[in-house]
This record gives sequence, structure tokens and C-alpha cells, in this order.
Amino acid sequence: MKHLLKSLLVIAICAIPVFALAQPESCKVKVTGSKATIKDFAKAYCSQCDDGSFERQTLAAINKGSNKTIIDIKNGYFKYTSKQDGIVETLEMCYWNCKNKNEKLIAVNRVSEGGESLDESFLNFYRYNVKTKTLKHIDPPFTSEPQPIDMVDRSVAGDDVINRVTSARNEDMNKYMPIYSLPRIGKNITFRMADPDAVPQSMQRPGTLLWNGTSFKIKK
Repeated sequence: MKHLLKSLLVIAICAIPVFALAQPESCKVKVTGSKATIKDFAKAYCSQCDDGSFERQTLAAINKGSNKTIIDIKNGYFKYTSKQDGIVETLEMCYWNCKNKNEKLIAVNRVSEGGESLDESFLNFYRYNVKTKTLKHIDPPFTSEPQPIDMVDRSVAGDDVINRVTSARNEDMNKYMPIYSLPRIGKNITFRMADPDAVPQSMQRPGTLLWNGTSFKIKK
């Protein structure tokens, strides 16, 4: 029995997405100008990841000035997209200025779309200290975690759809998982369902996380 439990634990650990396991807990930011920019944050983050990873590929694209990258210094937004084995991989980052003026909140969003499996999105957050020039991994600053029902338009969805979404458990929930999109313009994060057809399009709505200066609150 002990051997069985040990085997199941190993399987469970291996099933955890690599991106979720490989997050650098902290890293120094090399500031190239008078203050750190989104390009500095992207390079600092990607340089901490393993050789051969998509993040390292992203770093190489930044250094080469690839046309697959969007580096919007003014709006504090970065994005790199590349198609690999039929799957569109995207890494995007943006930041928000915090109210205390000595910190910035950095979001890192890794998205995989297409292929034979459901779309996936892994969203992580870092806090940047202006004085120490260090990124530190933090828990998501959400007042509450996004739920599948947040992507359903209750005004048009029938009770059967609402019940199906709210009662989904385990593997059935995978198609309702949020696929995040970071803002290039504005301050709010949006999200959609992993399976675009999990609920009729007419009954869906984009989920929105509203930024209040310190955290995010789900728009009801």
C-alpha cells in the first residue's frame, strides 16, 4: 500500500504543469535607464528560467529584436508569441504602479493555445522593489479567485447551463478554467474559458479582474 501511495504521489507531481513548478522566487533587475522598464522586467524574469525553456527562447527574441515581440515601454506591456508543434505559445507581461510608489506589481502570463488539448494559462505575480531592484514572487493579489460562473452571462444563460457550470468538478472543470489576457491599454485583466465552446457563445461574457491600486476584484 505504501508503494502504491508513493507511486500515485510521483504521478501527481509529474502532472503539475512545468511552468507552475519553475517559477523563480526572486531575481535582480538590471535597470538600463533612469528607471526600470517592462523590457528590463522581461529580461530579468526570462534569464532566471532553465536553458531550453520557452522563456529562454523569449529572452533570445528580445535580444535579437525579433518582430514576434511587442515591447511597449510607454504602456508597460510585453508580449512574445511563437507557434511550436501546432501550439501557439505566448508569454506576456505588464506592470502596475502601487500606491506606495516604492513598489510595482508585475504579472507574468504564459498561454498555450491550439493543439489537441484544452488551452492553458498560467498567471503569476511579482512585486518589484524600486530601492532593491528585486522581483519577488507573491501570491495572486485577488480578493477572490476567478470562478467559471464569472464567465457566464446570467442574464441570458438558462438554469441548466448555470447549474452545469457551477456544479462542475474535477476533470469536468478543466474546460471552464480561465485563460487570462493582460492589459496593454487600461488596468484590468480579462479572462475567458479554456474551451470556447464549453458554453454557447451567446451565454458567455469575458471575465474581468478590476485593479483598485493594491489588488484585483472580480467584476460581477
